[in-house]
Amino acid sequence: MIQTRGVFIGQRTDCLGARLLMILTSIRLAEDFGTDYRVNWFPQGADAPELDHTEELFTKDWMDAHFLDQAEFDTISATALPIWAFHHDPSPERLIDHLASGRSVLVEEASEIFAFPWEDIETIRPRYRDFIHSVGFVDEVRQIMDRADHKLSGQGGSAYHIRRGEILNGLPWKHSIWPAKIEPDEFYEAHLEKSKGQTAIMFSDQPEVIDRFKQRFPELMQMSDIADLSALTRAQRDFLELFAMSRADQVIAPHISGFSMAAARISGQQRKVFRDVLSKDEMQAANARFIERVAKGPSAFLNPSEAAHIYSKAVQHLSAQDRCEEAYDNAKPILDAGADNAFMPLLQSLNCFYLSKWQESEAHAKEGLQNPHLWPEDYTVLCALRGAVLGMQGKRGAATLHFAKAFWSKPLRPDVVVLGSRMLYRAQLALRLMPPVDWSLQKVVRQRRFPPFNNLYLVQRNVVVRRSCNFDFILLDWAELALDQRASRIFDHQQRLEALSTSLDEVHDVPADDPRLLGARVILQRHLGELSGAQAIDKTRQIVAGVPESALYQKRLSELYEAEGDTVAAHRTMSEALACDPESPFLLFAMGRLLERTGKTGQGEKFILKAADLDEVTVVIQGMAGQIHMRRGNKNKARPYLEKARELFPPHKRFTNQLNRLSGQA
Repeated sequence: MIQTRGVFIGQRTDCLGARLLMILTSIRLAEDFGTDYRVNWFPQGADAPELDHTEELFTKDWMDAHFLDQAEFDTISATALPIWAFHHDPSPERLIDHLASGRSVLVEEASEIFAFPWEDIETIRPRYRDFIHSVGFVDEVRQIMDRADHKLSGQGGSAYHIRRGEILNGLPWKHSIWPAKIEPDEFYEAHLEKSKGQTAIMFSDQPEVIDRFKQRFPELMQMSDIADLSALTRAQRDFLELFAMSRADQVIAPHISGFSMAAARISGQQRKVFRDVLSKDEMQAANARFIERVAKGPSAFLNPSEAAHIYSKAVQHLSAQDRCEEAYDNAKPILDAGADNAFMPLLQSLNCFYLSKWQESEAHAKEGLQNPHLWPEDYTVLCALRGAVLGMQGKRGAATLHFAKAFWSKPLRPDVVVLGSRMLYRAQLALRLMPPVDWSLQKVVRQRRFPPFNNLYLVQRNVVVRRSCNFDFILLDWAELALDQRASRIFDHQQRLEALSTSLDEVHDVPADDPRLLGARVILQRHLGELSGAQAIDKTRQIVAGVPESALYQKRLSELYEAEGDTVAAHRTMSEALACDPESPFLLFAMGRLLERTGKTGQGEKFILKAADLDEVTVVIQGMAGQIHMRRGNKNKARPYLEKARELFPPHKRFTNQLNRLSGQA
């Protein structure tokens, strides 16, 4: 391929909607910058195998003109730049010069309509609707496109997208709650009533859903009213439904729906959610109606799985309105009907918790935790919930075991924070099973309340009246024990450090010169750049001198020495920390990790292995001990540690995979 001027090269590895938007963006850019475009349809790592047969969608002439093979792509991309390399330029000059020199631009942006800072996106957006006709689709596809255009374009109508199929019936999706992907029928009905007399078409991956709507709204269109797609391939059907949806004047769908979002972008629109098209009163009325339908039981739904998914939305509204008894009663017939969705025991356990049905709550929690389909986030929440129930029954050791499993897996999960705060405030935690922490200070280091319905199953005020703890206070010293990478990288997150600093500023019941406050402030100020390493060491040495029996303060001082390169002082001080509590698995682990980091790997491993033998609750410690034996080739010694790590948190597949390798199965 001889190219005198650079071109725009579109490529995406994911599904049809994103790939189409990538092509349209490339067409738009080529038109505006006086050049051509190419498509790398088969980049390395491409997903969606149903799109591999490009001849199902595109003509040979169009593909010959615009598709790149691997050799051509390698040649052109060698001097290409990604489009984001120009995104912060104040003017187009550098991009124009780049193209004029014969170098190309890679276009991978496909979640939004793309515009440079010097462009007006609102003048670009409407043009996308016609770009689709520049693509060389095969005749059988284009004929149906023309019919959809004729039926829908300029009719002032709405296209509705309803997600159900794989979420209700497919693995693993049916076992997770999707509040942003599933909206109750009552919301669609409210807008259809409001828009009576206007053109409306509905798309769904569950045909029975459309049939249900057509019984009430006979004029409602579906794709079969435009053309019979039954003889077409999956790629052709998906594209034609996407295209037809894009021809409506507005696309209305759940908040997270890539398919409808792509349709809206291709048409040059913003996809709308129900709060955009219904008033607050209309939304509340729709909420009330779908909650009434849930109360009628599973027979009011397609199947028990749909009843369970819609119930998962209803239960939060009911709990927030202190209608917990109704929520409890409504769950029973869904469970009795055979709904095997893994989240249902979690929701019913939470209902029982609100109603002080402790034994029944624990029974549901225990059942839920045994379900192999339970998603990791839900497993974490259910561990914390079972811990809180056990705490109410006075079983502090078992309560702490479950809280620790939840906390070390997802320390930032709001449900874990709220339930853990309740347990701490009520003295339901056996602190010997947790690492050294200034627990008396932790009780008053609080954070703002979590917004309701925001990544939160429980209703916060129903669990704890006071504001929740800011458990970043624990991670300040023990972040390495967290499985969750985002949680463990606390020192890389300025906002979290600043929020923790604010939490300390709001502690008014502790004197300003209290070593608990002073010690925490030093660590924060060091990582926020407000103190030098030497200053932090001096201040912490003074604190340690006043409280020499505190293992935590000694550990902090050791880490400050290590950061400044004084390994001798770091080792000495960590030894003094360990002397305060020689049987603490957490201090043994900290000593082991320090020795490893400072070149004494063999000694460090001994400490970590001893820590694992004493530890009861910490996945990371058990897993690391197993990995030490794996590296040494001691399969039989590695297995019990890895099995314990897996038992503590089964959804974390790393240890299952390692055990499989030990058995020669993977």
